[in-house]
Amino acid sequence: MNRALGVLPLAAIVLLAACSGAAAPAAAPAASPATANPSPTVLPACAKLPDPVLPHSAGELTEQQHGVYCLPRGQRLDIFLTAAKSADVWTPVQATGSVLAPTSTGVMTAPLGVTPAMFVGTADGTSQLTSTAPSGARWTVTVVVKG
Repeated sequence: MNRALGVLPLAAIVLLAACSGAAAPAAAPAASPATANPSPTVLPACAKLPDPVLPHSAGELTEQQHGVYCLPRGQRLDIFLTAAKSADVWTPVQATGSVLAPTSTGVMTAPLGVTPAMFVGTADGTSQLTSTAPSGARWTVTVVVKG
């Protein structure tokens, strides 16, 4: 027992030395205000979409519209491009970026000479919609999706 009592102070000293010798973790550097809260993306000004013809749509565009239009995130945009002549049918509408996703009603059949397209706004941002006709006509619209 005397031997155990003699080892106890030595064990206590080793334990205290080990605890006091451990380095305290370094404090993480404070984030600068510029990196802590990045500034939100500024979206361009946009006009209200023309009223839709189909139900469950936020608006409708035709070959007559040009410019920049707003689309609420999660809403659908309908596009109907009509050919001036039967041989001048518009190409399928293309969207840049990933803020618009193509969609369909599943029940629509377009009349001859009409190129339909439907897109849903999936994320905040801008997308350019384009289509061309064999006559050289080009249709371009910018859509701003914001929610």
